[in-house]
Amino acid sequence: MTASLAHIRHAIERRLYTMGFALPVARHLLCTQIIISGLALTAGIILLWYSLWPLAFGAGATITTFSLWQISRSAQALVQQQYSTTLGLRQFIGFSARLLFIGIVFFALIVWLKVPLAPLLLGLTSTVASILLWGVSRISRKTVKET
Repeated sequence: MTASLAHIRHAIERRLYTMGFALPVARHLLCTQIIISGLALTAGIILLWYSLWPLAFGAGATITTFSLWQISRSAQALVQQQYSTTLGLRQFIGFSARLLFIGIVFFALIVWLKVPLAPLLLGLTSTVASILLWGVSRISRKTVKET
């Protein structure tokens, strides 16, 4: 990993920690997703003159980043707090609101803005890439520590 990417990762993880993401696993996974989403959006903006596809991919990655952000916050709340009916209700309402918001954004992008569907859906799969990179980094750290 280059020094500048390591510096960016460290800055993002530090910011996530100050925002309440105390669990290292959630923070690392979310940081990876933010970097992928940022790179996709940057490439989409740079290549906008060529095609709308890279920007649509970046939009899908951004939607996935928002969703992963909310899921990470919800998971931390469940882990750190004593479960109660109020907490369960808050989690359900938050999940429903996130689902509604993402549905409205998809509707706006697909119907009103006529964004191509294939790259938008491919952008949603960027979470899979984040999880894969996170898993590979965990395995490589364990391998290095064992030798």
